[in-house]
Amino acid sequence: METRIQKTLTQWFPAAFDQIKKPGASTDYSTLNQLARYTLKLMAEDDEQKREPFKIIHLLYSKSTLYERNAIENEFLLKLACEENPLSLKKNLEMMPEQLRSIYLKTILEN
Repeated sequence: METRIQKTLTQWFPAAFDQIKKPGASTDYSTLNQLARYTLKLMAEDDEQKREPFKIIHLLYSKSTLYERNAIENEFLLKLACEENPLSLKKNLEMMPEQLRSIYLKTILEN
């Protein structure tokens, strides 16, 4: 059975999951990890749609359970934070909704 995270992300970003054969067999963590890789690719290509993943993640995060928030922090935000460097931090923060910025910075500081 698909979770809310899996259903939302696969509907909003089908291109991110087109190589996964059975999206229903994946977990929230693997789905968020795949979206993080897709988001990093969009950011590297300077794609116009690079803000969309952050908007959808923020919507999911703001209306989620503790488990879902932990999954978002541990798989999506942490994956992005690991690829962060001082030169790109300001630019990347500007792409995020205001409320997600503080969560992202907390993730960077904790790890």
